[in-house]
Amino acid sequence: MPRITRTERLTLSMDKDLKRRFDIVCSWKEVSMSQVAGELIEKWLEENTPPGLFELEDKSPTQGK
Repeated sequence: MPRITRTERLTLSMDKDLKRRFDIVCSWKEVSMSQVAGELIEKWLEENTPPGLFELEDKSPTQGK
């Protein structure tokens, strides 16, 4: 059974010509602008997230007892 991923909307502001060119190239490559934006954001996060920022740690006071 495929995993269902919840998505949320993100609104971006950009230069009109940049958006037009982005739309044209995405159409030419048969991908959505959302797919490309998601991939670029993932790559940016990989390159810029400090180590350990999103790791879950059990900080309960009973740990180790």
